[in-house]
Amino acid sequence: MKKLCFVSFIYLMILALSAGAQINIFHIDNAAAPPTKEGIFYSLPRTVVKVEVKIDRIENYKGPYADFALRFLGLKNVVPANSIDYKISDITITTYPEPDPEQYYFIELDDKISKGDKSGLFSLSETGLFLGTIPETGSNGNLTTPQSPVESLAETEKDAFGELFKYSADVSVFEKVDTIIRKINMDTMMVERQYYKRTMIEKSPEQKAKEAADFIAKIKDSRFQLISGFQEVNYNRETLEYMDTQLKTMEKEYLKLYTGISIHKPMTFEYKYIPLPNQINAEIPIFKFSKSLGVIDLDGSSGKVVTIKIQRVGNTNTVAAYLKKAEKEVKTHGFSYRIPELARVTVKLDENTQKETQCLISQLGVITYLPVNKWKVQYYQETGGIKGLELQ
Repeated sequence: MKKLCFVSFIYLMILALSAGAQINIFHIDNAAAPPTKEGIFYSLPRTVVKVEVKIDRIENYKGPYADFALRFLGLKNVVPANSIDYKISDITITTYPEPDPEQYYFIELDDKISKGDKSGLFSLSETGLFLGTIPETGSNGNLTTPQSPVESLAETEKDAFGELFKYSADVSVFEKVDTIIRKINMDTMMVERQYYKRTMIEKSPEQKAKEAADFIAKIKDSRFQLISGFQEVNYNRETLEYMDTQLKTMEKEYLKLYTGISIHKPMTFEYKYIPLPNQINAEIPIFKFSKSLGVIDLDGSSGKVVTIKIQRVGNTNTVAAYLKKAEKEVKTHGFSYRIPELARVTVKLDENTQKETQCLISQLGVITYLPVNKWKVQYYQETGGIKGLELQ
């Protein structure tokens, strides 16, 4: 997957604004004329939705004595065969800002700006996002850095590999002694002679399973005697707990020979989606998921499609309607800013597996502007909305 990387917000430059200085803001697009005066560029942010999907990879290993679990121990719930399964354990939806390529602006400064009379501060990010004309206080202005895909090992896996069914390596052969009797005729006498034939024979799976079951019974009996005080030894508490723990551990390891082992391996995948106005209320595919294969690309032939859906709540509808009615030609204006739209974001695999949250989506809201040279302003770096405003 693609690694997402963001740098911290910093203040780039300080500009002095005298009382009579004129500042004009122009929206930049492909049809815009090149600037004739000095100035700087800035952009408004757009919201990127990040979907973090946590997958649980389950590796199932059949125990070597699984076929005898019901017969010798009465166990029914055992791993029937080696397999690998996947399931979605959690879905997290978060957002972060990035510069909107359709919302770049040019700040044109006229010749009345004085370098000696400092009355304003322009704060920009390293990516060109506008933070305002008033410096932030009490905050370092850092953005959270999205993490790259993570793949970690569960504690169960660390313990299992290398010692998988370790007690199955017990002695698997036994000595068989056969008595051979030979009768020898010596004149009128018959003499019997005995010979012993010793051979090493490999134990059958049933024999080994029976021995393991008998040993489990011995462990349980030993634990009972230990806890009940059958040995009549005054052990201190630490010693008693240690011996009981060791016996339980040994019993658990022997039971794995019948029940099998399931190793859980968590995996994390991250996807980003940029909401667009023409995709509202539409279910957009982001990846595929299969219980046997896990996360699959969209061009894969198998798996269920996981979709993301953005729905507007409508908190900016009134403002948008008002601005449309009051729309008029304005040659010069102050800084543009956003009023973000509250949206409902749903990530869905099926009716039983889905995640829903509400968040602010900048590009689905309204863009308007401040009057010329009448302000000191702070912006929210995540949405491009106004955080604080001081009229002059």
